[in-house]
Amino acid sequence: MKKKSTIFIFLLILMLTFLTGRGNKMNSEDAKTKAVQELDYLDTQIISISNKLNNIILDNYTITSEEITLEESGSGSSNSSGGSSGGSSGGESSGSSSGSGSSSQGGESGGEQEEPSSKQESASSEQKNNITITKMESETVLDSDENDIDWSSIKNEIDILNEAWGVIILDLSNLNVENNNILDFSSTLNDSILSIKDENKIDTLNNISKLYSFIPKFEKDISSENGMQNVKQAKSYVINAYALVEQENWSEIESNISECEQTFKNVTNNMEYIKDKEYKINRTYVLIKELQNSLTYKDKKLFYVKYKNLMESINTI
Repeated sequence: MKKKSTIFIFLLILMLTFLTGRGNKMNSEDAKTKAVQELDYLDTQIISISNKLNNIILDNYTITSEEITLEESGSGSSNSSGGSSGGSSGGESSGSSSGSGSSSQGGESGGEQEEPSSKQESASSEQKNNITITKMESETVLDSDENDIDWSSIKNEIDILNEAWGVIILDLSNLNVENNNILDFSSTLNDSILSIKDENKIDTLNNISKLYSFIPKFEKDISSENGMQNVKQAKSYVINAYALVEQENWSEIESNISECEQTFKNVTNNMEYIKDKEYKINRTYVLIKELQNSLTYKDKKLFYVKYKNLMESINTI
């Protein structure tokens, strides 16, 4: 009997150990999945801020809403007509051969209706309808004004990103992400906030591109998927080049795009990773080469056009 109890306790401990280990493993996987989603959020927000510094929109159109106010004039016109008709009716009765009593009654009736009708007309003319008109407006890089920056919108976005970072930093720390990278990201985020506060375009471009450079590092620490790490790293080189266009530092731009092309080759050679997305990856590689070839012109607008096409494609991977 004692031997059976010992075996039972041993089996119970073994089962609890197995379930605890499995639970920890599942929790760890869930935490990694959440962290990857948070990095995708940072990716989207940082690129959005960067693009707004040159009024580049990755969609081919924007949806705008405009509220207009319409006054109701039809009802007032109808009431005015009614009042006039009442007055005319009274006048006709007064001039008829049916007698002065009837004429007097008709005149009084017309007079009594005229005042309410006038009030109703006034109230009706004051009635207004607010209508919201939504329309799609085409957006092209060639027509955009990179000097007309919506700093208010950018300040709002960096404020939202800063609030989100307060949560993300805890999740990354729990996954043993390199602490120095986390601290450096926080420091760069502070620099970004200050340059945006001062509405300094060049400093903001540089700080935002540096901010994005930490995403591939975070991705490497929490995921073993080399394919996505290389995609993020390639994007980081493109954003570095984009940040340098304002200063027209074409030698450094060429260097970054060359690094991007070499990094993305690792993605195209990863047969396991590309099997479900081969078309998107091949298209993105072609667009990297397109951007690379356009650099011989050393033209800012041409770069932005090719950059926009590339970012639209690489974001779909």
